[in-house]
Amino acid sequence: MTTTTIRRWGRSLGVVIPREEVLRKRLKSGQRVAIAVEPSPGPDDFADLCGTVRWRKSAQEYKEELRREWGE
Repeated sequence: MTTTTIRRWGRSLGVVIPREEVLRKRLKSGQRVAIAVEPSPGPDDFADLCGTVRWRKSAQEYKEELRREWGE
């Protein structure tokens, strides 16, 4: 299985098959292929990122630091 990104082509959506997969499966232009389409969660899906980042300081500490640097 491989993952790729959906791209807009005119009024349609399409995917590019990565070169490694083309070579591995010996695919050729014009050849018919069967695909299974499933959304893949990833860094572009904000909901999957929530709660995964651990900050060294609290939001308040960052805010106070910025205020000190800006001279407020």
